[in-house]
Amino acid sequence: MKKAFLVSAALAALAGPAVAQEDVTLVISNSQWLDALRGEKLWAAIKAYEEVAPNVTLEQEAIPSKDYADRIMTEFGAGQGPDLAIMQEGVFYSLADAGFLVDVGEVAASAEMNKTIDNAVVDGVTLGVPWQRAVYALIYNKELLDAAGASVPTDIDGLIAAGQAVEAQGAIGFTSRHQINDFSGWFMDFQNWAYGYGVDWVDDQGNLTLNTPEAAEAVAAFKKVYDSGIIPVGDDMPTQRTRFKENQVGLSIDNSGGTLNIASGGTLDSANLGAAALPFPHPGAHQQMFISISQHSDHPEEAAAFLTWLVSPEGQARLREASGPDALATDVPVTEEFATANPWAPEFAELAQHSRSTLIPGFEVETGQIMRSVMEAVEEVLIRGTDPAEALATAQGKAEWMF
Repeated sequence: MKKAFLVSAALAALAGPAVAQEDVTLVISNSQWLDALRGEKLWAAIKAYEEVAPNVTLEQEAIPSKDYADRIMTEFGAGQGPDLAIMQEGVFYSLADAGFLVDVGEVAASAEMNKTIDNAVVDGVTLGVPWQRAVYALIYNKELLDAAGASVPTDIDGLIAAGQAVEAQGAIGFTSRHQINDFSGWFMDFQNWAYGYGVDWVDDQGNLTLNTPEAAEAVAAFKKVYDSGIIPVGDDMPTQRTRFKENQVGLSIDNSGGTLNIASGGTLDSANLGAAALPFPHPGAHQQMFISISQHSDHPEEAAAFLTWLVSPEGQARLREASGPDALATDVPVTEEFATANPWAPEFAELAQHSRSTLIPGFEVETGQIMRSVMEAVEEVLIRGTDPAEALATAQGKAEWMF
């Protein structure tokens, strides 16, 4: 409560972005600092704050994405860690549940936030502001599909047909995560299949429902694509994205951040990349990232001033230049220059209007545990050919035992 008060006091007295004249270093953690190309651009965007607040130095804490959750929870649990953390929604909820985040409601109120702020409000308290929202789409290589005589698919049978046509031309048909050793990425990707077939994971009373007919249909659809031979089984997602970047892949389901990675720095011309709605009956998912102030920060006032700048028109414009098609905290549009060079970007903005969080409502903190049981069931179906309904019934039993 003390630090929340200090942040409020700082914002009330804020005459400009900086609230103190002594030299201050703010450490900001993010897995994206390690991303090729994008990491440098994102860091350069926020370093612009030092021009506005010359007494402030921003310093990186770069943590690999696969290690981020465990490391940041350990650091915060020990009363250490960065002043500000940029994190996936699941990590955000875990830190919020542990009481490690500062109330930044006045920061959020300083800007015209869009709906990306919604899940940052926990029990009525705003504990972060949106950093980026990466929605999923069906992406494709226009030249490879044209050469194969394939149309952009609108359903699973069309996806398989298009993928097989591309394979017949010597390229990879479709890329997808498909291994439990990439659990955190796979479960978020798979939510598109689940939501696409009408899965909610909870009923009207908020009870977990993992073994519904809709869930079984989603798993069966993924199994059908897996068995079709169009997925390069055994390849991890970084390898698959690199091959897409090198003009070797026809189709994929990926988020806007991953697509920007694919469209940058490779032999694939971004103008040759297309994006379309997912080949499912219903809309899919998005990955949401928030930036929050740690309760352990020695500089909560300066951290709040930085966030106030970040959600201002100037800060959002800077972040937009580096974020490509990702939705931001405010409705700052994609630049005309970016849209011209990347004609696939507007499709992501449209899909973001109807996408859903990868977290299970009412079980945000427990989503990882629940979805591990689900993805173990999916793997059982893929590898052993277990009936989807039977495998999901086992997952349901595990969830009921845990919760």
